[in-house]
Amino acid sequence: MIRCAALAAAVTLCAPSAVLAAPLDDAIALVQRAHPVLQAQQAQYRETTRQRDWSSDITLGWTQRGTAEGGAAGPNAGIRVSIPLFDRSHELRSAEARSGWMLSRDGVLTGFLASVAELEALMFERHEAERMRDFRRDRLEYQQRQVEEGIAEPDTLWPVAEAMEQADLAYAERHRRGDALRERIAREFGGGQWTTLRDLLADHANRMRP
Repeated sequence: MIRCAALAAAVTLCAPSAVLAAPLDDAIALVQRAHPVLQAQQAQYRETTRQRDWSSDITLGWTQRGTAEGGAAGPNAGIRVSIPLFDRSHELRSAEARSGWMLSRDGVLTGFLASVAELEALMFERHEAERMRDFRRDRLEYQQRQVEEGIAEPDTLWPVAEAMEQADLAYAERHRRGDALRERIAREFGGGQWTTLRDLLADHANRMRP
């Protein structure tokens, strides 16, 4: 079983500074709260712990004549409570339910953090593509001025413009992939709060800008 310390280390790797950790911490808390599987297992665990480990019986009867021990004649009732001294079945059921919930929680968080790491890698690619696009744009503007001033031939604009277009397409493609991956992660792990999780992931990605 992956322990909380391992998960905390994974969070630290994903967000090396306190500033970066803020939206990711909120996202992790949301996943634990809203993931459908974790919701169901946590509800099962709580229900198991609420179940009593003792039983009671109510007896009703009629006494024809009173006795010193039984009291006056007439209807009577009694209650019998059974408390098992050596039965640990309830304790074991609770422990099993808790273990199942913790195992599922660790698995869900591990999968979520792995998906976040994938998203972070794609965001770095996107930032690099953005940097290259800006460089190609500046290069094209420079070459255009060279042509306008008669320093360079017009034909020299074609390869520079083509490189600019390719850089623009590369950036747009990574932008699209990032949005699609962010929505997939949010829908997979956010349950009914997936739109909030999507916004938290977007905030986390934006704070990663170099």
